[in-house]
Amino acid sequence: MAKGIKKNLYSLIKPFFDINFFFLVITLILFGLVILTSASIELSYAEYGKAFHYTLRQIGYLIFSIFICSFFIYINSYNLKKYSILFLLFFLILLALVLVPEIGMNANGSQRWISYAGFTIQPSEFFKLFYIIWLCAYLDFKDNKLIKINNFIKPIFVFLLGAILLMLEPDFGSTVVLFAMTLSILFIAGAKFLHIISSIIFMSFPAAILVRINPERLSRFNFFEPCNAGDQGYQLCYSLKAIGSGGLWGKGLGASTAKLDYLPFPHTDFVFAILAEELGIFGVIFLIVLFYLFIRKCFYIGDRALKVGLKFQGYLSYAIGIFITMQAFLSMFINLGIAPTKGLALPLFSYGGSNYLVSILSITIIFRIYRDVYKETLNSAIR
Repeated sequence: MAKGIKKNLYSLIKPFFDINFFFLVITLILFGLVILTSASIELSYAEYGKAFHYTLRQIGYLIFSIFICSFFIYINSYNLKKYSILFLLFFLILLALVLVPEIGMNANGSQRWISYAGFTIQPSEFFKLFYIIWLCAYLDFKDNKLIKINNFIKPIFVFLLGAILLMLEPDFGSTVVLFAMTLSILFIAGAKFLHIISSIIFMSFPAAILVRINPERLSRFNFFEPCNAGDQGYQLCYSLKAIGSGGLWGKGLGASTAKLDYLPFPHTDFVFAILAEELGIFGVIFLIVLFYLFIRKCFYIGDRALKVGLKFQGYLSYAIGIFITMQAFLSMFINLGIAPTKGLALPLFSYGGSNYLVSILSITIIFRIYRDVYKETLNSAIR
């Protein structure tokens, strides 16, 4: 009887969302909150006299994100495709408004935020998501025509427009992520390999010049021997010390010493280093497995969408899987000294409202795509 009830309950839930994906997301969110609490507790007490200041704010961001996404989930993926250009233009305007002195907020030498009535948003985070939504809609519109060079170049021009605004903030890291996302999606959609390689070669020259002419940006490439690089290698040096001291099993949850005023930004840019120090290699493996399962599920849903002819939904599901996972692994690589030191959030783990809302919004879109694919599959079976 219990088996029958369970089967009937699963049958009722299945048309609305993938239950396995739901529990995977819940695990990521809860694990992220636990690690953030551990990473920020000392810093929070030192700055605000409250041990859980950052954790409570992050929970507030989570509740706000769920509230916003509870409305957004009613926008089916067909309407998301229809209005993708409007979303793109809106966040492109916000990206430009960041550069206006009276509107944009400067912090740590970068002007990336808009602050109004006590609320602060980072438009670049939203632009990245809605740019890839527009790109997937464009690729669906140009179905089987991407091999033509003029159809391939248009997304590159739109990317360049966003990249110019991002570099004026400056935000070199987001520009690189956006470029990698663009080429990944174009490749999935069937672009010529020659066009992709040519784009990489063409874009590498201005990127190299931008790095070369900026001493601070150039110093971020001193990650081979960070502990001998003075102030430029300070963050990475202590990140590597924290990760190395974690060993196989870690020091235990809450037992990190790097977060005790040694490692800067333990709750944002270097939350992965704290995780590795406290939970060791097995904690790192657990995190990697979670993100692997995440991208695998996104690819699975994307594959199902493509099989029933929903190309926009299929491309977007692939794109969101890459979008979230790419940022996660880049954040890990930065903490490990595999990539140049750059402030990049670990999705669902690092403290911050804009990145958190974008991550939850991305996941909501996957749930919406799953529902639309399920309906289309049923309709195809009936036909």
